[in-house]
Amino acid sequence: MTYAVVIDLDHEHDSYENCRQLWGKIQSGMIKAGFRLDGRRFVINLPDHEAAELARAVIEGIEYDRDFCDKRIYNHLRNFYGYDVASAQNLMLPPASSIQVREMRRAQ
Repeated sequence: MTYAVVIDLDHEHDSYENCRQLWGKIQSGMIKAGFRLDGRRFVINLPDHEAAELARAVIEGIEYDRDFCDKRIYNHLRNFYGYDVASAQNLMLPPASSIQVREMRRAQ
């Protein structure tokens, strides 16, 4: 079972430098915890509840160990969610129900 975690920083209300520093700490912490970076998400092969708790622990650990700002770390996050990759649907592809397979016949 592969679990994915998506973390988006609040670039609209935070400085570029603050976001850059925070992302470096998040990325480092998540990788040290066993997640791997897959595009813009972190993935790990753990059951949902274990992966979610591990991700929360990483983020909360950063909060206790940071010196770049005195606000809570969750105030810097726009999105922080996780999901089982098996239940994800690629919306760039047509729905499976609309895909038709046709038999091709050779000309004789």
